[in-house]
Order: sequence, then structure tokens, then C-alpha cells
Amino acid sequence: MPRTPKFHRETALNNALKLFWRKGYHATSMKDIEEEMDMRPGSIYAAFGNKEALFKETLEEYSSLAEEEFKQALAQKSSVLQGISLYLRNIAVMTATCAPTQACMLVKTLLEFTPEDKAFSEPVQSYLEKFEQLFTEAFQQAQQRGEIGSSQSPERLGLLLQTNIIGLRTMARREIPRQQLESLADDIIARIIPAS
Repeated sequence: MPRTPKFHRETALNNALKLFWRKGYHATSMKDIEEEMDMRPGSIYAAFGNKEALFKETLEEYSSLAEEEFKQALAQKSSVLQGISLYLRNIAVMTATCAPTQACMLVKTLLEFTPEDKAFSEPVQSYLEKFEQLFTEAFQQAQQRGEIGSSQSPERLGLLLQTNIIGLRTMARREIPRQQLESLADDIIARIIPAS
């Protein structure tokens, strides 16, 4: 039996990611998954395992994509702070136009499950901590370049950035105009980046 090309597996996973992102874990049925992925139940189980395993894989994929988006924004600018600002503005544009839902999939999952649901809550906590560390490292780099003062705490700024990103995505759920979201992104960067 020939192997399924990797492209098709990635396409199916991306479709599942969008479905879970839009509906959440509990509201998504196996029938929904079959239709969205255009796969039969046996093929889904063979390729991804059960619903829980598939969901966890989509969380991992979401985390990887979001991390890559942040790194790409930083790479496009000569200044770390300009890269962070671009990332925030990109969130405003993306949430207003093409995301399955404006809210962060990790935060939606965190709110959907109780801390006792460790099979789901612990991976999400781990991904969020990873992003906080990523933001902290960006501010450390900015500090090394002299973009922020040496008295500033990259750890505090990283956590503050994460908090504001969650807030920006939540505001996007209110379906406010894109221009207003972009202005909010500018306001966030202006308030959390201290003067050198």
C-alpha cells in the first residue's frame, strides 16, 4: 500500500487545526472531524490516533506556527522592538481577516479545560510558558542592543507582552474595525516598551 504523501497529511492536520480552533475540543464531533479533514474514521485513526491525540497534535502545530510568525516578524526588522511592533500589527490584521476565530487557540483551550484536566491543561501551560520565554529572550536581545534600558526587566516585559497579546486577540473577538485593532497594537507597544 503506498504511503500518503506528507503534503496531504499536513493539509488534513491544518484543516483539523482550523476546526478545533473555531469550535473547541468538546463542541467538535468525530463527524465534524471526518468532514473537515475529508477522511474516513479508519484513516483518521491510522494517521493521527483518536480525537484527543489529534487535538494535541493540532495544539502543537498551532504553537509551532505562532512561534514561526513571531520569529519571522523579528527577522524582518533591524530593531527587535520594531519586530515586536510588526508582530502585534500582524495579529491585528490576521485576526480581522483570516483566523478561524480571533482568540488564541491556546487561551481558548486553557479556558475550556479545568486545571484538573491535566492531559490538556498541562500541554497548553507549557506552550504558553514557551511563548513567554520567547518574548523574554526578545527583550533580552533588545536590551543587549541598547534598545531598552539596563534597568528594565526582560522577564517582566515578556509577561506583559504576552498579557497584552491575549488582550488584543480578545478585543478582536468583539469584531471591532481592523484600523482600531491596529491602533490598539500601536498603543500596546507604546505602553509596554519603556524609554531607554
